[in-house]
Amino acid sequence: MFKFKNNKYQGSSEYLKKALDLSKLINTRYYYLIVIILILMIVIIGRLYYVQIIKSKDYQLKLEAYASRYQTITTPRGEIIDRNGLSVVSNEQRLIITYFPSRTITDTKEWLLAYNFSKDFYVDDSVLKSRDLKDLFITTQSQAFKNFVKENQIEEFNYILTDEYKSINESLLTEEEHRLVLKGKLSNQDAYYLKLSRIDDHLLKQLTPELKKVWVVKQSMDMPSSGQTKIIKEDATFSETAFLMEHSEAYPGFDVQIDWQRVYPFQSSFKAVLGSVTNSKQGLPKEDLDYYLALGYSRNDKIGKSGIEKQYEELLNGSKAKYSLLYDENEQGYLKEVQQGSKGYDLQLAVDMQLQQYIEKKSTDILNEFKEDKNRAYFDRVNVVVLKPKTGEVLSMVSMVEMEDGSVVDDPVDTYTGAYIPGSIVKGATLYMGINEGVVKPGEVILDAPVKLKGTPTKSSWSNLGLINDLTALSRSSNIYMLHIAIRMSGGQYVFDGPLYVKDGIFQTFRNYYSLFGLGVLTGLDVPNEAIGYMGLAKEAGNALDYVIGQYDNYTTLMLAQYIGTIANNGIKMKPRLVTKAYEPKTREVIYENPATILNEVENKEALKRVQEGFYQCVNASNGLCYGYHPDLKQIIAAKTGTAQAYFTEEIDGQPIRVEAYNHSTITYAPYDNPEYAIACVMPNGYNGSQGQSNLCLRLTNEIYLYLFGLAEDTINP
Repeated sequence: MFKFKNNKYQGSSEYLKKALDLSKLINTRYYYLIVIILILMIVIIGRLYYVQIIKSKDYQLKLEAYASRYQTITTPRGEIIDRNGLSVVSNEQRLIITYFPSRTITDTKEWLLAYNFSKDFYVDDSVLKSRDLKDLFITTQSQAFKNFVKENQIEEFNYILTDEYKSINESLLTEEEHRLVLKGKLSNQDAYYLKLSRIDDHLLKQLTPELKKVWVVKQSMDMPSSGQTKIIKEDATFSETAFLMEHSEAYPGFDVQIDWQRVYPFQSSFKAVLGSVTNSKQGLPKEDLDYYLALGYSRNDKIGKSGIEKQYEELLNGSKAKYSLLYDENEQGYLKEVQQGSKGYDLQLAVDMQLQQYIEKKSTDILNEFKEDKNRAYFDRVNVVVLKPKTGEVLSMVSMVEMEDGSVVDDPVDTYTGAYIPGSIVKGATLYMGINEGVVKPGEVILDAPVKLKGTPTKSSWSNLGLINDLTALSRSSNIYMLHIAIRMSGGQYVFDGPLYVKDGIFQTFRNYYSLFGLGVLTGLDVPNEAIGYMGLAKEAGNALDYVIGQYDNYTTLMLAQYIGTIANNGIKMKPRLVTKAYEPKTREVIYENPATILNEVENKEALKRVQEGFYQCVNASNGLCYGYHPDLKQIIAAKTGTAQAYFTEEIDGQPIRVEAYNHSTITYAPYDNPEYAIACVMPNGYNGSQGQSNLCLRLTNEIYLYLFGLAEDTINP
């Protein structure tokens, strides 16, 4: 079937014709295999020797680290002092009672511990909120709680075991809902929320005060803490801690630790700017949780949550002490220190707390003095910021506000979050803008007479000032001079009752100029929540005129202080700062400095000089609006006042009523030739009605200067 072709090999190689020596070939390969095996065995033995002998201690430490559980304890935060070394924020030790469960304890046993604790120690049940009580109502039907009552014969809680109480709890879900839970069609979590929604105040009345106290303790014992000890009672008394130590066998897992809390020697003064710190129950704030967890914080760590405490958290927060969690023969945990912690760094403020309290007192005196004045019926706040114009150091930030009950409280945060219509104090920036843009020349004379544009009300100065130059426009506060600057910059020409069309981008041009001085932009203050004020949205011709006389955009008091500070500092705008340094607590070594920082500089020094001279004449020229308010000062002062219309809604007899009032403001610096201080003062709703009232900011800034230059009759002692 198949035919094969017979191919005969006729090659010349003799080697292929020789018989193979299989025995020799096998022996050779065998020897090679033995050598390879020996080499591998030597490598393995060497590796075992390296691991088990040479590196045994290293691997043992790694095993212990992997198997160990650690607890970190927060060390005291750094303290805060003022520029003169006075303590502003310090720490105070306190005793706390903590709990760490053993590995074998049951929930029923923990209920008994909580019950005994509520009997032996003072427990405040007022901390329980409605949700806490609803959780308790449901939890009382848990098997662990029932076992606790039965096994320990707690008679006062026997009512919870009755069929009546049980039926009430079960009735929180319908029969159909119970069936859905059993079938897995309604999750336990959803069923729980249904129960919560159906528990009313009537049902909660069945929870006795004794049961509520037990729940306060049990909640703390159950608090998730990522393996950390749980704080059961803060601010424990010496007698309570002594009792616990004497009865430690009755309270397994309970211990006494030394904790700390913030203390404020100046009480509420400046406290809102200093900020606050969370307690261990509040822990990390939700909005920053992931950020701080990534930095190695624990969920229940104390942390700065506002103000300087938050801004300088990394410096104020100390390094934690680290403890290894070990267990004794009774499976009860105890801690062994493995790493010592250290206190946080101390901060030094630029603030002068004695000056702060002095201004607070003088501001409060003014509010109280005019409390019954019908012409100042809505006057309820005084804002003041004092800073050093050459360095940006903030010496004082005061905001005193009168509450509805007549009390006056400190609200310094409003100096950089509350924005108000400033009035004529912005005219310095307007004049600089006009000269720099070339629409007016230094010394140019303009007739101060009412201006009327088509479709807008007549605008005028507080009085018809006649022919005035740029310096008089500032010292006498001419609206008309500034309006002509706005009209010319808008590309228009003034015609009585004629239209004015503003060119595109004019509002942005205005704001760009104002921002050179700090108006309408963040100042850069070292706090976490500075506000930018309010910028008007309408862009009509009338709005442009309002803008240049301070009747449109709103600014914070701090912005106004940076504005006058820039003028005082020859056009150099400095970044304001509250903190200047951070120290190592023991050695006082400076580990951080917040240096004086230049943000920008205005270029036209000739235009700036005209602004400075105009502010000088406001105080020192006999016809200046600020003349005569500083009779006792030897130092030469420059200043500018402002009055602005403000509107707000007040409810009268249930009806919203639009109320008109007037803000008063003053910006000033001194000494004129070598400025050391710049001050901004704002009094929102400083007066109301048709009759103008004196600008009380002038009075207050004079009193501040008397203090700063050592002439005040009354001072504040530390």
